[in-house]
Amino acid sequence: MREAVRELKERVGVRGALVMSSDGMVVAADLCDGLAPDSVAALASAAAGQARRAARDLGLGRTRRIIFTASFGRLVFVPVDELMLVIVTEPSLDLELTLLEIAGPARRIRELSRLNAPV
Repeated sequence: MREAVRELKERVGVRGALVMSSDGMVVAADLCDGLAPDSVAALASAAAGQARRAARDLGLGRTRRIIFTASFGRLVFVPVDELMLVIVTEPSLDLELTLLEIAGPARRIRELSRLNAPV
């Protein structure tokens, strides 16, 4: 799982990535200097939880991805079974290309999470 996170981090414009559990515990992380994994996971857990509840309450169905854009960057949240993949990007990064590039590592993380799931 760490290798998939590292692969995302190596992409141009990606400042970091992490995988966290639904309760905000960091499973794997590779973030640029100045970004603390636990702080990013805490923010991501709270924000994603609120967004999921809002989507459910509005009858929008299951959340496939959540994207927050701010002045100095973007957070992309991708649910991966019981885990959440969080990618921190530069604000100017092409979002459509980023979403395409996330697909491969997200698939590997999903496969690894299923292999490590309790039976």
